[in-house]
Amino acid sequence: MNVLDRTITWRIVVQPLLQPAMRVVALAVLIGSIVLPAGPLGPDLCPVHRATGLPCPGCGVTRGLMYVSHGQFAEALGANPWVVILWPALVLLALSIVVPAPSMNRFDALIERWEPWPSRVVRVLLVAFFGFGMVRMIAFLISGEPFP
Repeated sequence: MNVLDRTITWRIVVQPLLQPAMRVVALAVLIGSIVLPAGPLGPDLCPVHRATGLPCPGCGVTRGLMYVSHGQFAEALGANPWVVILWPALVLLALSIVVPAPSMNRFDALIERWEPWPSRVVRVLLVAFFGFGMVRMIAFLISGEPFP
C-alpha cells in the first residue's frame, strides 16, 4: 500500500473538517446546543426515521449534543452514545478557530508523519459508527418499539 492509499481516509474525511468554514460551523453547533433547550426540537428531520420509523446511525445526535451541553449526560447517552466522541471533537474543532494557520499546517505535517495510524483510527471509528447504527436499527426492528 503506497502513501496515497494510506492517507486517503484522512484526506477525504478529516482534512475537510479542519477547514476554516467547518470550524465556524462547529462553533455554531456548539453555541446552538448551549442556547437551545435540551430535548427534542421541532419536526423529525431524518429521512430514514421518517420513512421507516427506525433510527439511522446519526439519529439522536442533535438531542445528545444539547443534553451534553446542558450537563444531562445520561440522557445524552440514551439519545446517541456517539456524543461522547462527537461533543469533544466539536469543542476541539471550535477551539481550533483561534489556532494560527502555520500551527494547523504543522499539525497536518505531523499527521502525515504518523500515517497510516490516523487513517486507521478514522476507518475504525467510521465502521464502529455505522455498525452501531445497524445494530440499533435491527434492535428496534425486532423489538417493534418506536424510536423516540
